[in-house]
Amino acid sequence: MARVVLDPGHGGDRTIAGDSSWNNAVGPAGTLEKHLALDLGQRCGDLLQAAGHDVRLTRAADVNLRLRERAAAAKGFRADAFVSIHLNASSGHNAQGTETLVHTHHSPRSAALSLAVQDAVLGATGLTDRNRAYSPSRIKPMSLGVLRPDRHDPATAGCLVEVSFLDRADEERRLQDPTYRDRIARALADGIAAFVGPAVSSVPQDRVEAGDAIELAALEAPGQPTVEALLGLDDVQGAIGALTEPEAADVEEAPGIPAGTFSRAFVENTGPPLALIANEAQWPHLSDFVQFIDGLRLRHFTADEFLFMGKAHQSGRCRGLNTYPPPHLWRNIIHTALMVDAIRAELGAPIRITSCYRSPAYNRCVGGAADSRHLHFDAIDFVCRTGTPEIWRRVAAHLRDSDPRFVGGIGASAAGVVHIDTRGRPADW
Repeated sequence: MARVVLDPGHGGDRTIAGDSSWNNAVGPAGTLEKHLALDLGQRCGDLLQAAGHDVRLTRAADVNLRLRERAAAAKGFRADAFVSIHLNASSGHNAQGTETLVHTHHSPRSAALSLAVQDAVLGATGLTDRNRAYSPSRIKPMSLGVLRPDRHDPATAGCLVEVSFLDRADEERRLQDPTYRDRIARALADGIAAFVGPAVSSVPQDRVEAGDAIELAALEAPGQPTVEALLGLDDVQGAIGALTEPEAADVEEAPGIPAGTFSRAFVENTGPPLALIANEAQWPHLSDFVQFIDGLRLRHFTADEFLFMGKAHQSGRCRGLNTYPPPHLWRNIIHTALMVDAIRAELGAPIRITSCYRSPAYNRCVGGAADSRHLHFDAIDFVCRTGTPEIWRRVAAHLRDSDPRFVGGIGASAAGVVHIDTRGRPADW
């Protein structure tokens, strides 16, 4: 059961100076954003409650709250997810689309929540994806006071969704239809439910803040900075290219294998660990490898987890075909190991590595690509105890886009396994 706080934007009949506006978007026939936001929040809340989640709204009536009060409602509740609901408008009354925003200093988990909500709401509105302009991440970070991380609990991921542009006559008519609002509310609930709320990190606050996208549009200078500039990233590589080499995860290593075969970090002492290596007689380089991995100062993984040889190595036609990684390849795993450690920290839940190094014979047997990154020992396939492969993939992609050390391939298999590598050029599938 997740703890969710929904924040219907605006409210009341007066603006709190320098803080929260009583209303921003207005339809041509006079429909007010504040009323629609509350209606959508209540409908979405009912759906999430019915699904078993613990839900609170920042307001249940036509009142205006300070941005810090809205955030405080989530902080006091220790919410897993905080979603602020708004309708948009433009100066020319001719824009249209759906967008979801995060704070400038957002975490990867807030980015994952944003994408889950954005994709779900797009399915209901059928409008233009305004997050597309922020390629390749589709994450739109802005200085939103209601999302300021220092106002939220460290366990909260947050985003603000601008459902559509109310100031168009066609969209106002659609929003006046309760059936359409039901679709939007269900999409909001589905997007939130698809996200398992992990912890976020406290980060510095911004100097200039706004309440929603309309206020941001008024604040923005003519030349809007790129998402990389807003995130303060160094020379992040360009748009993700098409996959040039299909990467097959071991289908035999999908979730569902007995708990006794899980790595120590995944079972957390709930079952016996797999005996990966009996002693140095079986692999003379064991002590050196342990020392090498220990030198990386990983928080969540030990050397044996990078030596898991694959379930298919233990039985069946591929039995005994894999080997341990040769010493000349060890340095290749450094950045990928650091990346999976960071993913594990962001997800806040145990990760099990299902495939790391593959010998040529084993790679052929399990159907890996001819030049699989597993052969180079810079690839890791993994599953996590909580969340979904799409959430894991999105967190991995955000980390890759935030750190040049992690540039490489990211993919998800039909078996529910996520692949990462640090080949030095982006590739997604």
